[in-house]
Amino acid sequence: MAGYFEAVYRNGIFSRRRNLLAGADAGTTLDDLTAAVPAYVLEDISDQMALAERPFAPFRSLPEHKRVCGPVFAGSADLGGADADFIVDGLLIDCKATTRPHSLNRAAVQQLAGYLLLDYDDVYRMNRVGLYLSRHGALITWTVPDFLTSLGATLSLPALRQQLKEHLHRSGRRR
Repeated sequence: MAGYFEAVYRNGIFSRRRNLLAGADAGTTLDDLTAAVPAYVLEDISDQMALAERPFAPFRSLPEHKRVCGPVFAGSADLGGADADFIVDGLLIDCKATTRPHSLNRAAVQQLAGYLLLDYDDVYRMNRVGLYLSRHGALITWTVPDFLTSLGATLSLPALRQQLKEHLHRSGRRR
């Protein structure tokens, strides 16, 4: 159900297409809504949670301040509120729930790079980045220097962050 509420929050509109909230009215209870969730959805979530046990096991013992869910960066507002999925012990993780990992494209990698660069002030001290494929239980990681080099970057991370910040502010993207 949280996914349906999030769709409304992220899109700013209520779409009746494929949203179980469409049939809700003033008398609808939370029990009514959760009862309407198809069984296959619960099985899918359960399977993804089981697959996450092994790759996320090392992070569970970390102190709370080294586990950040939904980090917001100094530059997040410059792109309308962009937030990442997780940062654990310096590792920025973007989760992808695709059933076809071979279909991950440039946009997924650019999104990860964008989050890395939006931490203008290096508050999170990210030293690695990764993609977690939740339907495959696979965590793919790179060190920040290897990631940036593979993208063709020739400037340092601080310089790239500064350039992005200046570009967004100059282009009027800042909100």
